[in-house]
Amino acid sequence: MSRARATVILAIRFFVAVIRSGVQTTRTILRPDPAMSPGFIDYGFAPMTEAGATLLGALITLTPGTTTVDIDMSSRRLCIHLLDTRDADSARREIRSEFEEPIRVLFGTEEPR
Repeated sequence: MSRARATVILAIRFFVAVIRSGVQTTRTILRPDPAMSPGFIDYGFAPMTEAGATLLGALITLTPGTTTVDIDMSSRRLCIHLLDTRDADSARREIRSEFEEPIRVLFGTEEPR
């Protein structure tokens, strides 16, 4: 994937994620679920530069219902707060498939994972 294509894909995916998460977060606010479980998850990310990790963290934070709390470059891990952790694995998969791939094209390194 070229850098230009990765940039366009990332922008489109981010826009869609903001809309989708915004709707879900609005529903949660208007109709709270007593079983909702806010909390923190650990997310391991692929090798990338500090700029890439920062961009990943920013995109996560700008998506409603999620906030990046810490970025640890030495272990390549993010600490993320989720509005609802009941489906944390789905959140991890979505971050990896929607954001991480194009960010790695733009800011990846050749380090082994």
